[in-house]
Amino acid sequence: MTTGIALFFLYFTVIICIIDLPLIKGTTRSIPKDVFMYAGAMTMLGPIAEVAINHFCRAVFDYTLWQYKVLPVHDSDTSLISTIEWGIYGYHLYFLHKKVKSFNFKYENYIFIISVSIDGLLIEALINICGLLFLDTFIFYYFPSDLYHLTSLFAVPFYAIGGFAMSKTLKGFSADPWFFGATGFCTSYIFVFL
Repeated sequence: MTTGIALFFLYFTVIICIIDLPLIKGTTRSIPKDVFMYAGAMTMLGPIAEVAINHFCRAVFDYTLWQYKVLPVHDSDTSLISTIEWGIYGYHLYFLHKKVKSFNFKYENYIFIISVSIDGLLIEALINICGLLFLDTFIFYYFPSDLYHLTSLFAVPFYAIGGFAMSKTLKGFSADPWFFGATGFCTSYIFVFL
C-alpha cells in the first residue's frame, strides 16, 4: 500500500504540473512564498471543509456525500493523505488564480469562484482515477452516481462556497504568506492526525 500511495502522489503531482504549464504562460513570474501560502491555505481549509460538509449533509439531508477509502479519519469524511492532496490542489489553485488575474476581468473574484467550482470536480475525478490505477480503489467514493462515483455535481455548490472562502482567506494570508502558509499546514496536520 505504501508503494501504491507513493506512486499515486507522484503520478498525480506530475499530471497537475502538466495541467499547470498552460496556466503559467502569459502570467507574471511565480512567487514561491505565494505558492506556499496557497498550498498551506488549501491544506488547512480542505480537510476541515470535508468534515464540515459531510456533517452538514448528514444533519440536513440524512445523507453522506462521500466516504474516504484510503487511510480514512473523522468517520471517513477525510483521510490522512488529504493534507497532501489539498496541498497539491492549493499549488494548482495558485496558477489557476494567476491565470484568471492575467485577463484583468472586471469580476475576477466571481470568475475565480466559478473556475474553482468546475476545476474542483475535474481534479477530484483525476484523484480517483489515479487511486484506481495505483491503489485499486477510489481515494474517496461519492455515493451519488451521477459522475460514476468519481465526483458528483452535488459538490459544485460546496466548491463555489470554498472558492469564496479561499479568496477571502488568501487576502488575509497575503499580509505574511510564509507565516500563514505554515499556519495552514500545521492546523491541517493537527486536525487530521488528532
